[in-house]
Amino acid sequence: MSSSEPLLDVRDLHVDIPLMTGVLHAVRGISFSVGRGETLCLVGESGCGKSLTALAVMGLLPRRARRRAAQLRFAGQDMLQLDTRGLEKLRGDRMAMIFQEPMTSLNPAFTIGDQLAEVLRQHRPVSRREARDRAVFLLEKVGITAAASRLGQYPHQLSGGLRQRVMIAMALMCGPELILADEPTTALDVTVQAQLLHLLVDLQREFGMAMIFITHDLGVVSRIADKVAVMYAGKVVEAGGCQRIFRDPLHPYTRGLMRCIPVPGRTKPGEKLAAIPGIVPALVGEMTGCAFRYRCPMAHDACADDPVPVRGAAGEADHRYRCVLTPERLREEAVWEGAA
Repeated sequence: MSSSEPLLDVRDLHVDIPLMTGVLHAVRGISFSVGRGETLCLVGESGCGKSLTALAVMGLLPRRARRRAAQLRFAGQDMLQLDTRGLEKLRGDRMAMIFQEPMTSLNPAFTIGDQLAEVLRQHRPVSRREARDRAVFLLEKVGITAAASRLGQYPHQLSGGLRQRVMIAMALMCGPELILADEPTTALDVTVQAQLLHLLVDLQREFGMAMIFITHDLGVVSRIADKVAVMYAGKVVEAGGCQRIFRDPLHPYTRGLMRCIPVPGRTKPGEKLAAIPGIVPALVGEMTGCAFRYRCPMAHDACADDPVPVRGAAGEADHRYRCVLTPERLREEAVWEGAA
């Protein structure tokens, strides 16, 4: 793979799930890439397709779900051509995933040590002792004290924060090039969340990994992201560099998300935060035009037309958004206070 080629390159990814009432188009033609050592954050409300995107990349979709894409390449390898065995060799080895809820990801019938060792021995010709030593090393790396004694414990004997640290260690067992983290701190208290975020960033830098971080927390995004892809109703509606998007968000949905978070020094204690009106539309069946138009204060008649144009910000080749309005019109018509 050339140095200019992204580590992961996804083009026109779709995930369809047949239901009794029709086909649920959960992911509808999204594209993104992530380079070595980069952090891409997928952002959006619950149900927008973030987690299914990660599962589609990993080949871990539910049995009834169907994945299709124009391109899905990892380190120059065409993942669309891999059979089940080829995907199993890749997963857990060169790319790994940290799931949102460790209690449902760890097997309650096996010890922590057995589950960690299994990952390494599945992909490397190592002895049980070597796998155990690697497990102890990584448990210490993720901040678990008395790591050797933890190997004989079962998941239910650990706190939520410790279980998530075990999941991070498990993802690192084979030294992957890419980590997909699906809201790994959501179920934890604020203090533990901050600790794990710092840990992930430090480990990423130490091991030189790329990371796709899935979250709905823009505060987290502002601290860790190199690039951001904002998703709504199964599509990427805005994507670009983190600093540029936070400095000058263009899509009305991105602007709305920004208004929903408190700003230090500007948001007064007890002040009511803004909210995006309406609800996310159902994704069953075909959808034309902009899915956000029913909730958007800047909606025009042209928003019902299909396809919705993808525009670029002036002077920012990588900053793209999906809207009928030009950047100038969006800034002129911004109606949320502080959005422009």
